Amino acid sequence: MAVLYIRDVADETVAAIKARAARNGRSMQKELHAAVEELAAQEPRKRRRRGPLNITTVHTGNTGTWERWEFYADDE
Repeated sequence: MAVLYIRDVADETVAAIKARAARNGRSMQKELHAAVEELAAQEPRKRRRRGPLNITTVHTGNTGTWERWEFYADDE
């Protein structure tokens, strides 16, 4: 089983996790374990697909239609 280390967590965040663990009757480690498992079980969010880009060249005035993915790899 893997071991995870999280550094530089704000004191307020640690206090909130401790309070949540106490409300749920768990140790802080068990609370974090449950939160990580819940997060891992969620379906990844789908990216919103953007429409095509319409570009007019500056010097020639020619127009063309390109898909966003042809310029930016973040949609795949």
